[in-house]
Amino acid sequence: MLDPERRRQAGGHEFTLHLTYRPPYDWERLCDFLAQRAITGLEWVGSDHYGRSVVWQGAKGHFTAYHDPGANRFRVVLVVDEPNALEAMEGNIRRVLDVDRDTQAIETHLTQAVPGLALVEGLRLPGIWSQFEAGIKAVLGQQVSVAAARRLAQQLVDALGEPWGESQRHFPEPAAIAESDLAFLGMPGARRDAVRRLAEWHVNHGNDHEASEWLSLKGIGPWTVSYAQMRGASHPDIWLGGDLGVKKALGELGGADPDAAAPWRSYLTFQLWNR
Repeated sequence: MLDPERRRQAGGHEFTLHLTYRPPYDWERLCDFLAQRAITGLEWVGSDHYGRSVVWQGAKGHFTAYHDPGANRFRVVLVVDEPNALEAMEGNIRRVLDVDRDTQAIETHLTQAVPGLALVEGLRLPGIWSQFEAGIKAVLGQQVSVAAARRLAQQLVDALGEPWGESQRHFPEPAAIAESDLAFLGMPGARRDAVRRLAEWHVNHGNDHEASEWLSLKGIGPWTVSYAQMRGASHPDIWLGGDLGVKKALGELGGADPDAAAPWRSYLTFQLWNR
């Protein structure tokens, strides 16, 4: 439910939300991570804000979250075409920005579980708006650099994303991807086929399923599923042990046992990526 302050701030279909968090919160690293992967028209990132267009439970809109470190919160301006979707939209924005975790407790656990780990305080999980979007981006990013994966995702959004407003686009719907031959994507045909299979799966099964079910699809492996779970559903205990950067960083720690970091292995993964 909206609290009285939020009701007073609501004007038409535009709402201002205040999402507080418990410090520390390393906004700079989260912002940099999102900026390196931001898709023009779909997302916008600056030194004090992150925003994007959104579709959630049939409602469409966009939000911009402005970081206010002095108040330990984000001021979020959300525009949505269906006001009844406000509460659900807010919940997903909270997840994407990872404002509800107690990072001090998580980092205390990681320090005990992985001796010698030099922690980045306040490191958060950078969310992707949906597990479907995260899965598609993971397939696009298979065996290529972050920059190359971003270019492919940009091409996908430019070609198939529904226009929103004057210059924005939504991430493409599953049907739009499934019905395209994706010839505009400069990547191997096998990966284009995997993208289409994942989209077809969502057309036939909707969004109410576990990403692990994707493993039945040719071209979708454990890393893709785990990445989608970690960023598209913000699962806190995903271990990307097959990632080369994670392997290297863990080796520098003397081969510590990552299972000891459960139930926070997603945070360990990001800590190792930030070494």
